[in-house]
Amino acid sequence: MRTSTLFSLVAAVTLHTPLSAQEDAGAAPDLSGIYEAAPFIGVPEVSQPDPYPYTAAGERAFEAYGALEFAPRAIDDCAPDTVPGVLWSANPMQISEADGVIVLRFERANVVRSIPLDGALPADPEPNGLGHSVGRWEGDVLTIETTHMAGGYLFNNRGYPLSTEGRITERYRRVPGGDDLVLEVLVDDPVNYTETFTLSRDWIWAPHEEIRPWVCINLGPGDAEPDIDELARQLEAL
Repeated sequence: MRTSTLFSLVAAVTLHTPLSAQEDAGAAPDLSGIYEAAPFIGVPEVSQPDPYPYTAAGERAFEAYGALEFAPRAIDDCAPDTVPGVLWSANPMQISEADGVIVLRFERANVVRSIPLDGALPADPEPNGLGHSVGRWEGDVLTIETTHMAGGYLFNNRGYPLSTEGRITERYRRVPGGDDLVLEVLVDDPVNYTETFTLSRDWIWAPHEEIRPWVCINLGPGDAEPDIDELARQLEAL
């Protein structure tokens, strides 16, 4: 009798559950929307390994780093942003998905990444600043793999090196019971590091925000006197 009653209750709940809810139970979540950096002082907080697992070459590259000599923004204030550097932006980011493509739009430097889902990385493409990316859903986690980046550094203004042989894997997931995102970035670069390690940060759900056009004024190299006439010309052009 108890078994029969339990079966009837389960059947009743199932029959009265909307079909769309039944179909969506195992579907990937919709991460679409705008996110902003968590409150911070100086730069957004990023969880990092301590210490970094350097190879001998990686340690030499780190020790040789000088911000005024190597940081892209110290040389050119309007240098294009790159992957993975743009992932640590203090400015908003927007996620959208349509026709099997994830689009990540960053306010920082007007960066737009169009990432096909369930695709394959090209065999031997030319490295570039954003690299070559493909995405997939792993349950409720959006996973993006990127290779053939231009190399340089993991952050735009810090000396943690990244070679053109590096691979990064981004994993975006919602916090339990909320709309905020946790981003984990797995770094695999055998040139500079002895093992794969993880960096992470939070993105805060911000439906009140918008992605504004990024306008840049180049003040010239950090170790040179700014060109006042050129600065005035750029300001007039705004």
